[in-house]
Amino acid sequence: MIRSCCKPVGRRDFLRSLAAFAALLAWPKSAMANAVTLNPTRSPFGLGVASGSPATDGFVLWTRLVGAEIPAHAAVRVDWELFELSSPRQMIAKGQTVALPELGHSVHVEVTGVAADRWYGYRFRVGEATSPPGRTRTLPTRETMPARLRFSYASCQHWENGFYAAYRHMQDEALDLVLFVGDYIYEAASSQDPRAVRRHHLPTAGTLEDYRARYALYKSDPLLQAMHAQCPWLLTWDDHEVQNDYAGTHSIYGTENFLQLRAAGYQAYYEHMPLRPAAMLAGVEGLMQGKELRIYDRVVFGQLATFHLLDCRQYRDPPLCSHKARPETSGCRPANAAHSMLGMTQEHWLDESFKISAQQGSHWNIVVSQSRLTPANYHDGAGKNVTVDRWDGYPDARLRLLRALARHKPRNPLVIGGDIHQNWVAHVHQDPYNVRSPVIASEFIGTSISSRTGRTQEAATRHAARNPHCLLSNTEKRGYGVVELTPTRAQVDLRVLDTVQDQNSPITTLATFVVEEGKAARRIVVRPG
Repeated sequence: MIRSCCKPVGRRDFLRSLAAFAALLAWPKSAMANAVTLNPTRSPFGLGVASGSPATDGFVLWTRLVGAEIPAHAAVRVDWELFELSSPRQMIAKGQTVALPELGHSVHVEVTGVAADRWYGYRFRVGEATSPPGRTRTLPTRETMPARLRFSYASCQHWENGFYAAYRHMQDEALDLVLFVGDYIYEAASSQDPRAVRRHHLPTAGTLEDYRARYALYKSDPLLQAMHAQCPWLLTWDDHEVQNDYAGTHSIYGTENFLQLRAAGYQAYYEHMPLRPAAMLAGVEGLMQGKELRIYDRVVFGQLATFHLLDCRQYRDPPLCSHKARPETSGCRPANAAHSMLGMTQEHWLDESFKISAQQGSHWNIVVSQSRLTPANYHDGAGKNVTVDRWDGYPDARLRLLRALARHKPRNPLVIGGDIHQNWVAHVHQDPYNVRSPVIASEFIGTSISSRTGRTQEAATRHAARNPHCLLSNTEKRGYGVVELTPTRAQVDLRVLDTVQDQNSPITTLATFVVEEGKAARRIVVRPG
């Protein structure tokens, strides 16, 4: 049975609970003093470990305690250790933190003061119970030029649609980072589709506990856990972390108490991701004022690369059309030049981020946009026959982004995204509806880890023919992309599984593209050996 999406919560009670979270996140000494010391008989680390938010002098270490022995209403002491990878008994740093019940007994340790551009091992302890070990790294300093950066991009891992065999192979890629670009969970009740390879019995998420249960389900997957333990992740969200196709504070389904639902989804996201505690503290304070939980960010990997991580969900204006209407129907509002995908504050931040990166001479600029930036309606024209939930439904906002790239000229922009459950590679033109205009970036949209697509390959091929900026469109396979950057060259390999219905599926390379300094993407043939 699917139950109501969001049970009624009074605004006064909602704000009171947010105020309590703000006080807890301020880390009063009493939180540690009142924490209990456990010695569980079963491991409380059933959701694994993870790291993220890397910097030149540190990172965030994450875990969440689960199990019948974790007290529902008491804080728990947790020890953490940082050690040399080559010698796990050689401690570099250690400390004690507390897992708060108000935050689902999640743990977010901000490690600082360690050396730049180095790999470390880490683990957690509760009593005699020890977590699986994890690997993480710091970033190079801004003054250095690394010889290379190797990262993977991935998205859309619907639990029922397929196994996470992609992560088995991703562990062998020798990555510095994983870039996850949205739809970490899917919020709906379990699919009854006969093609489902596994099912769950959770309802459509409508409360904080529902979202927590959904993340716990997804994070129980051993292959996902193993990949989190391999290297730090850079993360952003899309819609299914809250509700399908939501836009800012707008539910396309008219959900009652949607702001409370969104806040529950945001809190659960924080509780299960290696984000800095300051992000949640600022987010709680912002949510109390009807504002934000900020996750957009700028991450600099020496002089080699700058990541511009965008949040294309939280601040976007409502779509021009209702989810049942098409642009040519009366259910659509007229286009508005101020209509924004990112919100004006984030648009200004991105403009400044491009400017700073250009001034600092970063060799590669990775623009992380959850959805496809290049148009899917080239032959129809701007504002016509659009998918209103994507950049095509925000044409003026897209133009502002492209003009910022053209104006500041950050070096070698690569646009990375997900959402559409297919591999899509394209030239990004200064005028998106004129392929004779200059190419100002290269776009790589990844297929899904497991989520199905509704488009056949025949339809995808016809669609690509109507969009001449497209270099590749493939809907048939699930997988991930691997990007290797050097100061003068980017290589992008599209890895695809034979099938997501087999946990041990082999993987192959669908295609390889290169982007050389100052040039557009081109496909190459890589010969074995």
